[in-house]
Amino acid sequence: MLSKRLTLPLSKGISLFLGLDHELADCLSYLEKARQAGYDRLFTSLHIPEANAAALLSQCQELITTARQSGFSVTADISPATLDLLQASMDDLTPLKKLGLSALRLDYGFAAHDIVRIAKATGAIIELNASTVTSNELSAVSNAGLPPHRLQACHNYYPRPETGLSYELFVQRSRFLRDHGIPVLAFIPSLVQPRAPLYSGLPTLEIHRGHSSLVAAKHLAASGLVQGILFGDPFAAEQELYDVAKVTTECLELRFVADRPLTDAEAAIVLAPRHTNRHDPGAYAARSQEARLLRRSAITAARPLARPRGSITLDNEDYGRYQGELQLILQQLPADERVNVVGHVIPDDLLLLDFIRPGQPFRFVQVNTERTSL
Repeated sequence: MLSKRLTLPLSKGISLFLGLDHELADCLSYLEKARQAGYDRLFTSLHIPEANAAALLSQCQELITTARQSGFSVTADISPATLDLLQASMDDLTPLKKLGLSALRLDYGFAAHDIVRIAKATGAIIELNASTVTSNELSAVSNAGLPPHRLQACHNYYPRPETGLSYELFVQRSRFLRDHGIPVLAFIPSLVQPRAPLYSGLPTLEIHRGHSSLVAAKHLAASGLVQGILFGDPFAAEQELYDVAKVTTECLELRFVADRPLTDAEAAIVLAPRHTNRHDPGAYAARSQEARLLRRSAITAARPLARPRGSITLDNEDYGRYQGELQLILQQLPADERVNVVGHVIPDDLLLLDFIRPGQPFRFVQVNTERTSL
């Protein structure tokens, strides 16, 4: 299921959870690493049942203040229990306002009129649960007096394996919110440092649980349905942070392994900084509209090979005027003496092939292994 692509800036975020296994100093150090990598969102929770309430209360203000001063938009998940923790109430929301949060995620326990009251008292954006929000709930909030520009939505993350959203449900819920003018965010996992106690990552989509954070981020970006991507797991590895920071909605980057050393003529085409899928691609392959114009010398015929999904091919000199044609194969095709198979997209990135839409920009990055941990 495909969607219209967003061209708005794609923000990146991290998550930190106080009162659990990590010291405040570690959290602040990680926050700084994320800032240096270009991240601008922080998600935290002020109502984790397992958290040490005293530690959470004593540390949350410093974390929020430091993050805001560093340029982060800070969202906190709250419940009615949070108001008790802060010694606040619906009649006195001053302690909640003093935290200086950018957004409040009100997952459950608040009626529509309470949500509007909190929004007005704190000045914060209200973040809806994108995974569960219904049309009736959105209408209730709107009818209570909260306009769309005061709303954003973020999907859940799912610690337990086999409980994450299907891609189809993610699309349905995200489109519903996007069509109401509400920006949507979603979570990706860390494979390197997943959070205790299950250590199975904190993704929104179940399909992302076994994939690298980089592929998960590319997949969400390519969906055209999110304006923000956040690590659900706190303390993602530094390489993960920098890899995800580079993901954009503008050009889909695919990693590949060469089947043999590329000739200079082949490399000049395959490794071009940008290809664009033709607006009239074939039924079985994406076709670069730039490739034949990039050819500067003959593409010598190589041993013909079968073309499984994910193969990268170049038409050789035996194909006449099609010489230099670059295709990304989307459906198994047989060997053809006129076509050189020069490489194949690594297994991790095959998930992205369905997003090579007509007119979609893409590029290839050569790697040495078929799957990387980052």
